[in-house]
Amino acid sequence: MRILLQFPQGLKMHALQEAAKFEQSGHEVFLSATACWGACDLALEEAKAIGAERLVHYGHAQFGDKPVVVRGIEIEYRLYPITVDLGVLKEALPLLKDYKKIGLVTTVSHIHQLDDMKKILAEGDPAHPHQTFTSRGGLAILEGQVLGCDSSAADKLAGKVDALLYFGGGEFHPLGIKADKPVFAVNPYARSSMQINDIIRRKQKKEQGMLIATAQAKRIGILVSTKSGQFNIHAAENAKKKLLAAGIPQVSILVTGEVDFNSLQDFNSFDAYITTACPRLVDDSERVGKPIVNLAQLPALLKMAKELKN
Repeated sequence: MRILLQFPQGLKMHALQEAAKFEQSGHEVFLSATACWGACDLALEEAKAIGAERLVHYGHAQFGDKPVVVRGIEIEYRLYPITVDLGVLKEALPLLKDYKKIGLVTTVSHIHQLDDMKKILAEGDPAHPHQTFTSRGGLAILEGQVLGCDSSAADKLAGKVDALLYFGGGEFHPLGIKADKPVFAVNPYARSSMQINDIIRRKQKKEQGMLIATAQAKRIGILVSTKSGQFNIHAAENAKKKLLAAGIPQVSILVTGEVDFNSLQDFNSFDAYITTACPRLVDDSERVGKPIVNLAQLPALLKMAKELKN
């Protein structure tokens, strides 16, 4: 079988050893060299170009639990568990001593250690044992898994817990949490732990500012990505109609495979952008020098634009 293997940026170093396993079984193997940012970002064009029968996507869990076939190509998602030292979680327990019920989330890379995390929270500090809660998100299929674009595994727990705890690298995932609870981030790579509510609030304040700026815009560009898990042309067309009806003078739909901020800067025409692609593009608004808002904010944007005209 002709197979294309796809890896996210942090796993490309393992591509050759994974390819060798397939080759030993008699398969013809190719490696996708393009950037990959998530389960929504499938290398379908490469797979189609080389006539691949299967695309094996590493490091992410699929959306939903049904077999996936896209454009006649079988899609196989393979997790790539990364086991880390949980000692940093034990070190973080003093931060949590005032919170009995903890909502726990992590990334797909560490989901296999979730039970060990729960045990540490329950038994690590005998004076302050914690009751742990997990949930399943809207897009993620694994219990306790949070995505950069889907924090609902955490947000759903807001009514049950005293605080939320994210275990994993970086700030990308936990900064998407919307629940109005104390939020803590424990990073096993930096060996750090901290409460991040102030950072989340600054992010939300920035997003509100971009919403106001976009409501005042005269020329709006709607971003559409052709990535299979992000393509949303019908929503973009619907948004354009509503924006024009709301009195926005000029609205254009911009179609791209990968959103390139340098390319957007070359237009030098738009006052603001609405993304129908990855919702976390709003985090990179400084790179284009213009406000970016998400499609989910369209109702609030239209309401605000109407109020500004009155």
